[in-house]
Amino acid sequence: MSLATLTTEELLQLLANAGLDITEDERRKFIENEVDGETVDHGLTEAMIAYLFEKSFKKQLKFRDFVQQNKEVSFNLEVLPPSPAVEPMFVDTPAPSKQNRVRLPAIISIPRFPNDVQHKLDAKEPCHKVSKYRNTIVRTLYEMMSQYTMFPSNQEYVQVAKALILKYPFLKDIDGTGYHTWHMSLKRKFKTERAPLVDDAEVKKYKDKYAQSRKSKAMDGSAAAGPKQARASSELAVIGEDSTSIEAHVRVLKEQYKKMQPDMVIVKDRMTRTFTWRRREIVEGISVEDLITTYPFLTTSSGLYDEVDSIHPAPVPVYRRIRENLSAVLPKLLSLVKDSSPLKIIYLDARNDALAEEHAAIDTRGGIALLPSIFKEKIENLMILGQGEPNTPYPTIQVKVQDWKTAIARKAESVIVVDGVKVCSCIGIEEAFIAAFCMYFVLNMEYPSHLKNTMAFFQRSIAQILLNGEKLSTPVTRIINLLY
Repeated sequence: MSLATLTTEELLQLLANAGLDITEDERRKFIENEVDGETVDHGLTEAMIAYLFEKSFKKQLKFRDFVQQNKEVSFNLEVLPPSPAVEPMFVDTPAPSKQNRVRLPAIISIPRFPNDVQHKLDAKEPCHKVSKYRNTIVRTLYEMMSQYTMFPSNQEYVQVAKALILKYPFLKDIDGTGYHTWHMSLKRKFKTERAPLVDDAEVKKYKDKYAQSRKSKAMDGSAAAGPKQARASSELAVIGEDSTSIEAHVRVLKEQYKKMQPDMVIVKDRMTRTFTWRRREIVEGISVEDLITTYPFLTTSSGLYDEVDSIHPAPVPVYRRIRENLSAVLPKLLSLVKDSSPLKIIYLDARNDALAEEHAAIDTRGGIALLPSIFKEKIENLMILGQGEPNTPYPTIQVKVQDWKTAIARKAESVIVVDGVKVCSCIGIEEAFIAAFCMYFVLNMEYPSHLKNTMAFFQRSIAQILLNGEKLSTPVTRIINLLY
């Protein structure tokens, strides 16, 4: 029986047989809105399905599965039986011709993929971690969608990406929505395929339509991603403290900083008491020089770690989380860098020349130095060798050696410079990297565009700091998928 021939009562009976417990209120909605087989076959929007089953996400998903399965049966039996010698590339309602493009169906049936990929998917293998197979999946989805339109809407990209994850849950992204990288891969695929179609009427129409909006966005620009949370506001409450008490706390901190062995119990207590006041000063634009003069313990790596722990409290201190998570992911991280990379050759050379007991430390420093290259960003934007002065206001590490092999092979003295001010001295580029990362939070700075993926990955995956409303970029999500 074809889905399109079902009456409302027959449709409801089939839904009940499929395991959907239809309530009287839901039955009434089906009848009042004349939702029969023909209506479903034409395609219900997500809003319509949500209205029919407004109190149950589970029923909405089951209903979509029911429609998808029954459309596939109808297609196989009544419209286009596949030849035994030819394997169908996808199972869905017939696609319109290029001359008569329409939007995608409300219920998407994921196509069958080429045999090598389909066998891996059926075996639930994470084949999407291999570029060859991932590209095949994206290409097949593109071929299905392009039969409807060369300009899918954002909703349609999401619709197809969600359908893919629903059918093959093991393809889900480790982080975020679960389908973001697939969404972005499809968008890029369409953009690439549209580029040569200069004579295609639809392409021309959409290019003309959106050219002006793209130009406006380019002129406006966008802020770099990063930890900056607080905006200009002086409304932060400072409970139990005023300018006089803060001055007293600051005097104590300065006195302790002058000592060879400060009393860290006193230091932590006074830093805690001045924390809210200090955060307000930073939001209001205190200079880096004035900040470290007032709170000198922010010039130590341990002081920076403590400050981040106060900003983003967690059961495990940030420094310990970073060291443990970095060690766990380091082997895979290093394997992502091509052996032909000049810096990786230097790292491997340093490792080969070192004693076995030094390998762990060299791997850590090598991983830190090579991390930006995984995102096609440059370590030179974060670390400079020798005595050169940084030409950026962002935290920059000056490594006091002249070559990368030495910087990776041993703990080289390093200084972190922010906005022309030398803030913190460290031993080893690994300590300096962590301290520089912490400075973005301490100083309420956004990540610069030329390092945003490196820092966003380190923040989310290594430091495990989650920010409200933050979305990871596609490159970062893809690397997280490969590593975990």
